[in-house]
Amino acid sequence: MRTIASPHPLTRSKWLWPEGDMYLQNCHAQFRHDFELKAVPERAPLFITADQWYRLHVNGRYVCRGPARGYQSHWPFDEIDVRGFLKPGHNVIAVEAYNPGIGTFQYLHRDDAGMICAAEWGETHLHSDKRTWRMRRAPANNPNVARLSRQMGFQEDFDANADDLSWISSPVPPEWKEHEMFRWTGETEFGRPPWNAVEERGIPMLREELVAPERISVHGYGPMKNGYGKCFNIAWHWQEYELPSVKRWLPGDEIPACRLNDGLEFEIAPSPKGEFHAVVLAMPEILFGTFGLEIAGGAGGEIVDCFYCQYLKDGIPQDILPAVGVGMIALATRLRVAPGHSSRMFMTPQGAKFIILVFRDVRVALKAKAVWRTMEYPFSMRGSFETSDKLLNDIHRLCKHTQQICSADAYIDTPWREQGQWWGDARVQGRNTFYLDGDARLLKRGIYSIAGQETDNGLTYGVAPCCNGGCILPDFSLTWILTVFDYWWQTGNLDVFTEQHGRIKRILAYFKSPEARAANGLLKFDRRYWLFEDWAPLYKEGCPAFLNLWHLYCLVHYAWLLRAAKLDADAEKAEAEIELRKASLTEAFFDERQGLFIGGRDLDGKPCPIAPSLHDQVLAILAGLNPEAWNSMTEKRLLPFLRDEPCDFATPTAFWCTYLFDAAKILGLRREAMNFIRSHWKCMIPYGGAWEHLNWNPKEGQSCCHAWSAHPVSHMVELFCGLKQLAPKWEIVEIVPDASLLPKFGDIRVPLPQGDLSFSWNDGEGRVSVLEGVETRWGGDVEWLDFNAQSRRFRYEPSGETCASDSPPPSAIRLGFL
Repeated sequence: MRTIASPHPLTRSKWLWPEGDMYLQNCHAQFRHDFELKAVPERAPLFITADQWYRLHVNGRYVCRGPARGYQSHWPFDEIDVRGFLKPGHNVIAVEAYNPGIGTFQYLHRDDAGMICAAEWGETHLHSDKRTWRMRRAPANNPNVARLSRQMGFQEDFDANADDLSWISSPVPPEWKEHEMFRWTGETEFGRPPWNAVEERGIPMLREELVAPERISVHGYGPMKNGYGKCFNIAWHWQEYELPSVKRWLPGDEIPACRLNDGLEFEIAPSPKGEFHAVVLAMPEILFGTFGLEIAGGAGGEIVDCFYCQYLKDGIPQDILPAVGVGMIALATRLRVAPGHSSRMFMTPQGAKFIILVFRDVRVALKAKAVWRTMEYPFSMRGSFETSDKLLNDIHRLCKHTQQICSADAYIDTPWREQGQWWGDARVQGRNTFYLDGDARLLKRGIYSIAGQETDNGLTYGVAPCCNGGCILPDFSLTWILTVFDYWWQTGNLDVFTEQHGRIKRILAYFKSPEARAANGLLKFDRRYWLFEDWAPLYKEGCPAFLNLWHLYCLVHYAWLLRAAKLDADAEKAEAEIELRKASLTEAFFDERQGLFIGGRDLDGKPCPIAPSLHDQVLAILAGLNPEAWNSMTEKRLLPFLRDEPCDFATPTAFWCTYLFDAAKILGLRREAMNFIRSHWKCMIPYGGAWEHLNWNPKEGQSCCHAWSAHPVSHMVELFCGLKQLAPKWEIVEIVPDASLLPKFGDIRVPLPQGDLSFSWNDGEGRVSVLEGVETRWGGDVEWLDFNAQSRRFRYEPSGETCASDSPPPSAIRLGFL
């Protein structure tokens, strides 16, 4: 990304924060600037950012939120054209900002907070400074609340009695009294640490739209447990003490409600003394964004708690129990109602399909209005998949939606409990994007983001920015190198590789260090770090085969990059190392008797005691090892799993199935892979998102909206069309359709850099678009007909067969985007 220098308008502005760096934990801040404008300019770029977040309003109208996640040493800023929000005469800029005061799995805290803003429109110059801007700590937000989860920031407890938010739109400047004790600490010069520099965002602003809840699904009553008004953890109080007390859930249509474009309006009757009234709102689908609530007619003192859920069991709320699961999940916000009118669009993004609203101390009838503001990367999603097979269409739509809600300012693992930029997930998501949209900017930004957090020995963090030293994964460092390859393979652009080559060499140097290599030269488990590989019972001691094979797989792609960059001497060294590693890994891990790669060896050289995994066979195939043994690997490992037969060996999760499907395509197991996708992704459709695991267990805090499992969007295209990319930027492609797999009719579109590649068919006739700049190689069990400048026709005879393919695996592998 590009940093700025003088005379950029931001360089003449100051970083502001009320009370400076005092009391930053869970700190909400407010800023306002009033100014006069003689005339509205033709273009009005406003430059703004905040550490960590801001929301911008101009003349009482909401504009946007930002910035993208980043590092303080080169903190990202946004440029927004606010012309459509301005007017001649008096204007108001209002900014809500937030800093958690702690590090999370998406943010590194540097013991400071700030907001900076600038604009120069002809004679009108706006520069944030203490003299011309008003600022204060938000008086309505209680900082003393629990974390949303182990990976995220804090719950929100907003008291509308302390702030009616009129300061955002009032034409009269508010009277905010500055706290004398902290008067001197609210302003910081541009360029002073921790914000040494600022950089352009590098990706588009997020798409934000208001979405109304679809309906009230159910509602119920129960006794309030003492302490609800002062409880530290809003979610756990509800889950442990009150949710189990709801004796009966009633139909939601009993509550008068009206769905409008900008929200769902409904009425809440007074509750018996000592009872809460829980109302469950159903969104149209799982969404990522912020929830807003308005209450009219309040007496004052009512409390509305909001809980964010991804699913209902049999239509009934089933939140996980307190302190159970991988994330200590406690997703909740609270609105304390003021007399008359109260409102709050909560600050922290959430992911949910259902919102449970718990109304407490309701003494008079209330009118409520609920709305959701989405936050998503503005993909065009011009890639499409429509066939006569409804199930496959539904699976594609499920995965497409999951990819969208896991794409914001970064590829995030899930919008629900974590929102972290995990790089094993991101590699899958990047490929998903290439088949859905073709936009490589989010992957590029993520590559730089992961590179920005480096250990002393060169490894990356598996998720970044991140405060947790337990998130250093050597195998994800190799994945990061693979995504540098993926970016080049998609775009044909070597700039990222050239800029990051030094970083790549430092990672690879770690894998040659004594901490990473055993005396026999094999890679070993470095106990300082988390060896993830997959959520599967793989061998993770001594010298794991997976880690060694993954390293080889990475080296193969690194050698391709070196050749593409014309670094021939380095490429020859890498290729020589690849050949040596192939020989040594075959000798160490291939068991001739079983015809399989074993899971690893201990440091004394003894074979590991667990059965050879499916993972290790797949990686050996993808790396081109022992083609003569692929039949054995297929029969003993791949086919039993793909056919859902009982397996007494480690098998992949939904995430790692993406690599299994790549191997299946090499081996000619396209039908088996399609049947597996049908069988296992079908179960996910009613939940609205791709599950974190093939066998989903919500009680353990697992996500049902995880984009690392959304990879059928790419695999189904390849399985049907036989589409394979053979050169960078898709300059050479192969199309080898399997007529027996094609439904009666279909239309598939893939967004290549040169344009949309379309593959359509109907009743024995088909057509493939021919794109300028793309060399197409034809094949498959079809008859190719005439050729013109736009398309190539083919004829086929659908077999309608459903039996498994018995075709033998090929004797060679074509390496590429695997």
